[in-house]
Amino acid sequence: MFDAILFVQLGSPEDATPKSVEKYLVEFLGDWHTLGNPPFFWNWLLKRIIAPKRSVKSACKYQEMVQKAGFGEMPLVYYTRRFAEGIASAVESRIAVRYAFEFGTKPSISDALQEFADFGKKKIRVVPLFPQRSLVTTVAVRDIAAACFQKFPQLSMDFVDGFALNPVWLEETFQNVLRHWNGISPIVFSFHGTPVAWAKKGDPYSRDCEAEFDWFRKKIREVSPNAEVLLSYQSRFGHGKWLGPFTTDVVAQIAQKQKEVLLVCPSFTAENLETLHEIDVELRNLFLAAGGQRFTRVPCLNDDANWVKRFAEEMMRENLGSPCEK
Repeated sequence: MFDAILFVQLGSPEDATPKSVEKYLVEFLGDWHTLGNPPFFWNWLLKRIIAPKRSVKSACKYQEMVQKAGFGEMPLVYYTRRFAEGIASAVESRIAVRYAFEFGTKPSISDALQEFADFGKKKIRVVPLFPQRSLVTTVAVRDIAAACFQKFPQLSMDFVDGFALNPVWLEETFQNVLRHWNGISPIVFSFHGTPVAWAKKGDPYSRDCEAEFDWFRKKIREVSPNAEVLLSYQSRFGHGKWLGPFTTDVVAQIAQKQKEVLLVCPSFTAENLETLHEIDVELRNLFLAAGGQRFTRVPCLNDDANWVKRFAEEMMRENLGSPCEK
């Protein structure tokens, strides 16, 4: 039985300044998991050209997001902390709970493991807060965590490899969708995109997304048999072929016909720049410019009390994970 739980999120710049954003971009885009073994000259381009150039524009987006959220800090950091605190309050007192980030801001995975070692903990359940398995999500966390665990030979890792079809995740997300759906709007489940080449090489991400989407579509049509429920992918990067259909194309087509849409972003448990700016600002503007009138996004589960309580109960199970095809 494990005696500690470590939740891991991707990360965030420490603050909304260009300097912090540039540091985060170098760490995130410089990790081989993010783009899948980019060419040898990638890191040079990233450090000398891409990160310095993108950091100024991205910092403006982060500043706008932080100001709009009203927390005084990055929403991903805020909600991850509150989620972990909620889990800690709900699980057995002997179980230590911490959270960490892969890139950018603190605490790091090593920081959290040091705390567990200081507390005399031995077996650590590591839970990436990414529902779907992928090179860039769960594999990245597993590899980075495994390297950190080498510094603490007294600790062992119990790794949770995704929870895309975990019933608590599915049911809480489904109820969240129903709370925001008017029963009329087309519902678009927009997942974060990955390169098509990864899927061809066996990366399970697209399979997890499609299995999850099929579950949601079936449940929604039990409520409303004629509901229009669509799958799409967002956030392309670079010039290669990425998973489709693209969210921008799907939403633009809806804008010209139905005039209203409900967006769901099931790749994320907590709000971040992708949901709060890419979707809420950029995609909304595209939808309105294409003739749409009513754009609504279902919030991430964040620190929702019922989600936290039920997932805390899941945390105490010995065998936790996604029943998706291995």
